[in-house]
Amino acid sequence: MHKKTIKILLVEDNPADARLIKEMLLDSSDKDAFSFTHVIRLSEALKHLLKEHFDIVLLDLILPDSSEIETFKQIYSQMPGVPIVVLTGLADETLAVKAVREGAQDYLIKGQVDGEMLMRSMRYAIERKQAGGEAKKLLSEPSSYQRDEYQYLPMVGASKSLKEITELIDMVAKTSNTSVLIQGETGTGKGLVANAIHFLSNRNTNPFIKLNCSAIPDTLLETEMFGYEKGAFTDAKQAKKGLFEVADGGTIFLDEIGDMDIRLQPKILQVLENRTFRRVGGIRDIKVDVRVIAATNKNLEAMVKEKRFREDLYYRLKVMVINIPPLRERKEDILLLAEHFIHENNKAYGKNIKRLSEKSKEIFLKYSWPGNTRELKNVIERAMIVANTEEITPEQLPLEFTKEASFPVPLNIPASSDDMTLEAVEMVHILNTLNKVKGNITRASKILGISRLTLREKIKKYRSSSNSPEKVNSRKNLP
Repeated sequence: MHKKTIKILLVEDNPADARLIKEMLLDSSDKDAFSFTHVIRLSEALKHLLKEHFDIVLLDLILPDSSEIETFKQIYSQMPGVPIVVLTGLADETLAVKAVREGAQDYLIKGQVDGEMLMRSMRYAIERKQAGGEAKKLLSEPSSYQRDEYQYLPMVGASKSLKEITELIDMVAKTSNTSVLIQGETGTGKGLVANAIHFLSNRNTNPFIKLNCSAIPDTLLETEMFGYEKGAFTDAKQAKKGLFEVADGGTIFLDEIGDMDIRLQPKILQVLENRTFRRVGGIRDIKVDVRVIAATNKNLEAMVKEKRFREDLYYRLKVMVINIPPLRERKEDILLLAEHFIHENNKAYGKNIKRLSEKSKEIFLKYSWPGNTRELKNVIERAMIVANTEEITPEQLPLEFTKEASFPVPLNIPASSDDMTLEAVEMVHILNTLNKVKGNITRASKILGISRLTLREKIKKYRSSSNSPEKVNSRKNLP
C-alpha cells in the first residue's frame, strides 16, 4: 500500500521562501508524497484549519496580520491537535523557548536547515501527535524513542569494507560496556549498525532506546534524556523518568550527537564516566547500567578544534570507532542491496518483481548515491509502486537517474582570482563545485558547508543577475 500523502499547511508570506521550502522537501532523500496548501496571512490559515484536516503546519512567525509568538498562539489555541513546526528567519533563542513551551514541536531558522533536517523535524512532530502528544505531552510521556523488535537485522553486501564492519560489530558486541562511535554520511546505515551491536550483545533482552539528538529542541532534550522531578518547572505535575533510566540494563543510541548543544554534553560525559545522573530539578544521583552508542555524520574531530564539541566527551565516546563508507565507495553492495529491497517490497506491496533490468543496473552502478542506502531503498520502493513488469526499467526511475543533472558554468574559469571581487570569487567556486558533482545540490551543499536552502538562494541570485552563469565565460564578465 502506498504511503499516505502528508498534507502540509504552509503559512509563509514570502513567495520565494515558500517556493524554496517546497523544493527542499521534494528534493529530500525521503520520497514521500506531499500536498501543499500555501497561505500568506494568519487569517487565511485559520480559515483553512477550520475547513479541512492537515497533518502539519509549517509556520513563519512574521505575517502581514500578526507577528512573533502571537501568531503561533492563535493557531495553536484554535487547533491544538495539529502539530506545528516554526520555520522563521528570527534567530531569537528567547522566542524559540517561548514557542516550544507554548506547544511548538520545533523551532527552525531559515537558511540553517535543509530538506533532510526539515523532513526529520516534520516526521518527529507527526509521530508524536499520532502517539497522543503535542509538545507538552512530551513532558509526561517518553514518546520520542522506539523499541525495535528483538531481532538481529543483518547487514547486506559483499564489499571488503562491509565485511570489516561486520567483524567489528561481532567484536564490539562481546564487550557490553564499551562505548561506540559510529561515523558515516546520512543514510549509510548507522542505525542498523547500532541495532546489530545491541542484539548481538548480552544486553539484547533489555531495552534498545533510540534518541535522535537533532530532532528534539535543545530546550526539551535534557528532560527527554534525564527526566525531571515533580515541580521542576510549571508543567511538571509529576516526576518523569528520562530515557537513560528507561534504557537501564540495555543500550541507548544517541543518533546525530554532533548536533547536541555543547551545554548538555557534560551531562553525557558524567553518565559515561560515573554511570550516574540527576533528573532536572533533582538532588539525588541515579545510577544506571547503560551502554552508549553514538552516531554522527559530522567531523567531530574538527568540531573539537573549533570548540563546538567537548574534547573530553569526544575521546570518551570513541573508545571503539566504526566508520561506514558511503555507498559510492562500495559499488559491490549496490546491486545486492537493490535485490534485497526488491524482495522486501514484493512482500509489502504484493508484487512479483524479479530484478533490475540490465540498463537499470548500469545506471545504478554509475549513479553517485548522495543519499546512500536510504536513497537506494526509497528509489526501489518508488519504482516498484509504478512498475507493472517483472523488471524495474529506467522509465520507472527518477529523472536524475536517466538524465544526469548539470549546471551551466563559465566556459573559461580564470586561473587566478586577481582583480576579482569577493562575490565573483564565491560565484566561480560555487559553480565549479556544482560542475564537479554534476549539479547535485545535496553533495554540493555538503562540500561547500552551507545548507541546501542557502545554496539554492545563491543559484537563484546568479541566474537572475545580469552576469548569470550562462553569460559568464571570462574574468572580465564576472561581477
